[in-house]
Amino acid sequence: MGSETQNAPAVHVAAAAIPLAQPFSILVTICGETAVSEVRVDAIMPAHQHGLNYAPKVTAISDRLFRVDDMLFHMPGLWELQVNVDFNGRSVSYTSEIALK
Repeated sequence: MGSETQNAPAVHVAAAAIPLAQPFSILVTICGETAVSEVRVDAIMPAHQHGLNYAPKVTAISDRLFRVDDMLFHMPGLWELQVNVDFNGRSVSYTSEIALK
């Protein structure tokens, strides 16, 4: 995942296979030396103008590694996974597209 914001840390999202209509977890790694104060994760379906039915739970494993549980894509189609990272008093949003059949 990348960001257009200058000096923003790179973010890497890792997941095993993403199932349809079943809970799954992802790992979010913040690259570099930037101190992160908070990570939030959400997802939307742009074609349907709605998001997730449940709020994912973000747990800090370390200063730069976060586990996100209770992710659930309840419909097939194009989803936009959104990761928001707060650092140095700024918030940066990263988006990645995921297509589910």
